[in-house]
Amino acid sequence: MKYLLLYMALSCFAVLKGQDPGLSDSISVPPGSSITTDNLGNLFVITPTNDIVKYDKNGRKMATANFKVLGKVTSLDAANPFDIYVFYRDQNKVVFLDNMLNLLGEIDLEMIGVSQVPCIGRSGDNQLWLFDMADLKLKKYSKNLRLVTESASFNTLTIGPDILPSMIVDVNTSVFMLNQGKILEFDVFANFSKIKLIDTLQTFQCVKLMDSLQRLEFVKEKIIYLKGNQVYVFNTLDFTVKKSDLALPPNTRGIRIEKERLYVLTDEYVILQTFSEK
Repeated sequence: MKYLLLYMALSCFAVLKGQDPGLSDSISVPPGSSITTDNLGNLFVITPTNDIVKYDKNGRKMATANFKVLGKVTSLDAANPFDIYVFYRDQNKVVFLDNMLNLLGEIDLEMIGVSQVPCIGRSGDNQLWLFDMADLKLKKYSKNLRLVTESASFNTLTIGPDILPSMIVDVNTSVFMLNQGKILEFDVFANFSKIKLIDTLQTFQCVKLMDSLQRLEFVKEKIIYLKGNQVYVFNTLDFTVKKSDLALPPNTRGIRIEKERLYVLTDEYVILQTFSEK
């Protein structure tokens, strides 16, 4: 049922209700905040002062953390809700947190001579993907900083001259990297596959949508992203892009979808909504 609702929401039958920020389905956040989610529907808000605040799917605050000595939070990867990766690029460190934002450990990338890392991501087996600007390679490390695999240098790949990745997402048998508006696809051994999508996107999310084929139903990955004030859906199988009819507030800065819930970041609020078919 949850996939059916999600499919409707991203096609043309869903609307966002209750956009009044005074309703109970909104959370006040400082301007300049960013958000992400985990697959349990929990919401993580990263504030401009580098507070990490966790809320459950109903907007109830669960935990707060701030590692002030590490400075600015570059990214937070909650793909595993019980082993959260937080990247501090200025300090070149990755911090690991549990589901209540307690510190589990950290790694210092300087220890292996890797000092120019624009982005990192959790691998499907709880190891670490990163991009090394020194030799322009996508690399996978274990948590004890043993090199597991690496790509060829991006200079040898057909991806264009501008190389400055900003996001890595490991999904099943693929690793997606966002590089200057392009989503690049690699396999789990860091072999380059193809340029998956070219657009003006700054971030994206992989979600599972349900399609029907005759009398059969199956779930497949799609990529959603925000452009302007519109949500776009990229089909990873047939490479088509469709603009959804999802109604968003005019000052939307980000979106996430988890567990029948839509999370919309505006300048001052995160609006939490369930999908409804109309």
